[in-house]
Amino acid sequence: MHLSTRIGTAIAAGALVLTAGATAVPAQAHTTGIHDNCTKFNKRFPHGVGKRHARDRTSGTPVRNFKRSNRIYKRAVSHNSDLDRDRDRIACEQA
Repeated sequence: MHLSTRIGTAIAAGALVLTAGATAVPAQAHTTGIHDNCTKFNKRFPHGVGKRHARDRTSGTPVRNFKRSNRIYKRAVSHNSDLDRDRDRIACEQA
């Protein structure tokens, strides 16, 4: 066997091992505690967090006293999209 063939085989085997190791780990949601659920989120933001121009979609009295911050809203929803299930751009709104 030529030296170049052995080197090529070793590189291919190493790449296969690295690829198999990378895919063997299951993908998990990245949460940092506060973004786990609305109960934890509302301890920090009692009325929720929404984008600056968001309006609550509800058949009852809409929530208007939530914190308005595009940055905090985007970070929260990127960690856990379930925080804004009704997709009204307000995460974990509470009256």
